[in-house]
Amino acid sequence: MAAPRAAAVAEPDAEKRMASETHAAIRELTRHRKQGSAADARVLGGRAALERLLTEDLPDRELRVRKITDLNELGDYIAKVGERAKHEFLSLHSSAVPTREMLQSSAVADLKLLERGVHLRVVYPTSFASIDYVRSYVAEQAQHGATYRFADAVPYRIIVADGTHAIVPIVAAKKALGALVTSEPVLVRPLRHLAHSMLRRGVDHDAIDPANPHNGPTEMELKVIRVMALGLTDDVAAKRLAVSERTFRRYVSSVMERLQAVSRFQAGVRAVERGWL
Repeated sequence: MAAPRAAAVAEPDAEKRMASETHAAIRELTRHRKQGSAADARVLGGRAALERLLTEDLPDRELRVRKITDLNELGDYIAKVGERAKHEFLSLHSSAVPTREMLQSSAVADLKLLERGVHLRVVYPTSFASIDYVRSYVAEQAQHGATYRFADAVPYRIIVADGTHAIVPIVAAKKALGALVTSEPVLVRPLRHLAHSMLRRGVDHDAIDPANPHNGPTEMELKVIRVMALGLTDDVAAKRLAVSERTFRRYVSSVMERLQAVSRFQAGVRAVERGWL
């Protein structure tokens, strides 16, 4: 009986370690963002804003941030934000694949947005593209003017309306715990930049083979990109991954090629844009 208990403990510990490494990688990339372009800085600023929302002790007196844990209240708040949207409703989905019923329900509100001239922009994980009814729904909504893109990975759920209101779950994998909602410009604007960068890097549903959708980075690719972002020397990074320096450099070359990056810093930014970090 001891072994199952140990295994049960190991999984959350691994998740915490992975989250800690990701936080450290984002902080290091942000610290060096002057190495990149203005667009790179905006992407990292958005990821840093998300880190601030999810890891700092918010809300506080200085920022307009509110925590909503009652799901009925949260649903009402999201509905009101949608009803008041005038220009853009931007959504990143990191949760489980929506059911047919969920899509049918959201279609009514989505069509009302589009009829009012609001730009509806949505990013789904590429894994959703293998679901026939999701592809049909996306194609139908696109005919009404909605924009849907599929990204390698979408590790967080974000809703941004008109660049003035943002909604982020308190815990990404546990929507039932509620969300943080904010109208604070210092947080909303960079979150919008982050969402737009993922939208821009995403692909249309008809560009994906539904029988073989891309399911994001491998576990080793994630490990490599994290240590790259930390700025570790190759020998230290190789030891951390328990591989030789030669093998580590081969991994780095492969990751940079896949991300179409010309530097390790740029690879980190591209990883953020594609939802790897």
